[in-house]
Amino acid sequence: MKKLLSSLTVLFAAVSMQTQAAPEVLPMYPEAMKKAALELIPPFPEEVILKGKQKNWMKILHQGEVVVALYESTPALIEIKEPFTYDEYVYVLEGEVTLTHIDGTAQTFKKGDNFLVPKGFLGTWDMPRHYRELIVVETKAWNDAEG
Repeated sequence: MKKLLSSLTVLFAAVSMQTQAAPEVLPMYPEAMKKAALELIPPFPEEVILKGKQKNWMKILHQGEVVVALYESTPALIEIKEPFTYDEYVYVLEGEVTLTHIDGTAQTFKKGDNFLVPKGFLGTWDMPRHYRELIVVETKAWNDAEG
């Protein structure tokens, strides 16, 4: 009986510890994300910038199974010459972006819109004015591509 009780105690203690260590929910308030301070990161390589003097900023908000990050850019037209190596969910916080697929199909997304850039995308990414977005990407694919 003692062995059964100690096994149950260990089992319930383990369940209790898991409950206490539960991850916290991370609220995503658009107004707060628009104001969050980001860190300057290197611009895209000159050979892919078709228009504009591009500067970017980023802040990683969460990294678990997925990476959740804020990204910001000055106006620029960027050519995506190498296929996207991951699916990227995007929620536009400020500005607008026009994605033009290599086949000529263009779609414009503005503040409040969200979209998915599929793995393999080729074309251009046009940000005609200051732009900020929230992105969600699978962590392993992000680390493989971004280092």
